[in-house]
Amino acid sequence: PEPRTTGPATLRAMARGGFHDQLGGGFHRYSVDDRWLVPHFEKMAYDNAELLKAYLDGHAAFGDPDFADVARDTLGWIREVLADPDGGFGASQDADVGLEDDGDYFTWTIDEARAVLTEEEFEVAAAHYDIGTAGEMHHDPARNVLWIAADAGLIAQRSGRAPSHVISLLARAREKLRAARGLRTAPFVDRTRYVGWNAMLASALFRA
Repeated sequence: PEPRTTGPATLRAMARGGFHDQLGGGFHRYSVDDRWLVPHFEKMAYDNAELLKAYLDGHAAFGDPDFADVARDTLGWIREVLADPDGGFGASQDADVGLEDDGDYFTWTIDEARAVLTEEEFEVAAAHYDIGTAGEMHHDPARNVLWIAADAGLIAQRSGRAPSHVISLLARAREKLRAARGLRTAPFVDRTRYVGWNAMLASALFRA
C-alpha cells in the first residue's frame, strides 16, 4: 500500500476494517491489504499504545464519537488481556493457537454466527460485518474477518427497520458474538513485561 498519514480519514478506515478487532477491541499487528480488512492477527502492546493515543488525539481534535468508542475498546482490551495481576502489562497476544490455524479465533463462518444469533440479529450483523459465504481468509475461504461494511443507518434504510431497532439488534449481536468467541481457545498472551512498552502503555493510559 501507499504510505498514509494518520489523519481523520485514515483513523476512520483503520477503525472500520478488520485491522481493528471489532468484537474484542484493540488492533492487530498490521494489515496485509490496502483496505485495512485482513490483518496479521497478532496484537502488540506498542502498537496499541500508540494507536490508543492516536484515537484519543483524534477525538480531542475532531470530536468524533467513533474515535472515542475505539479508544474505549482499546482500553478494554489492554485491561482485560494485557494487564498482569502482579502489575504492569504483557507484551503481546498471539495470532493463532496452532500450526493449522490462521486467525480462527477472530474470524467467523456463516454457520458459527447463525448458531449464536437470532435470524433477525444475524441479518443485520451479516450486513454490518460483511459475514457471507465468501470470506477473506485464504486458508479457509468460508471464514470471515469482521469489518464495518454498512452503518446502522444504511442497514435501516435498506431493510425498512427503524434505526434505533437496528442499533439495538447490532448491540445484542456484538455481545453474543463476543461471548461465543470467549468460549474458544484464545491465543497465548506473552506476559513478558518490557519496560519501554510498559512506559508507552502507561503514557497512553494517563492520556486516556
